[in-house]
Amino acid sequence: MRFLREYLIILIILIIVFCLEYFTSKNLKEAVGWMKEEIVKIEEQVNENQEEAQKQFYELEKNWKDKSDQLALFVEHNELEKVSNDIVIIQSSFETDETDKVLENIADLKFMLDHIEEKNQLKLKNIF
Repeated sequence: MRFLREYLIILIILIIVFCLEYFTSKNLKEAVGWMKEEIVKIEEQVNENQEEAQKQFYELEKNWKDKSDQLALFVEHNELEKVSNDIVIIQSSFETDETDKVLENIADLKFMLDHIEEKNQLKLKNIF
């Protein structure tokens, strides 16, 4: 009887962990997916119309602040800080009209978002 109770407690804890993982992973995928889509749009606009790209980027920056507050609950703050730093670098590159730097930093930002998404997935290699 005692072992049954212990196994039941372990099972309940595992179910809670997997449910939490599912919801945090879903939220992270939505936020990162949204951010990647917006970045691709901005990247396409940079070569065509830099002013429009800059407007879209400012909207992305505003929305990122809201998303990052939510993501801070389950993503390392260091990772979120790197994304915020990349956003500031892109913003300064827009202000100085350095198109090449904007595109280069957008590539860095995409890499960082992919890294965050992969790092926070529940995989055996991420556990050990």
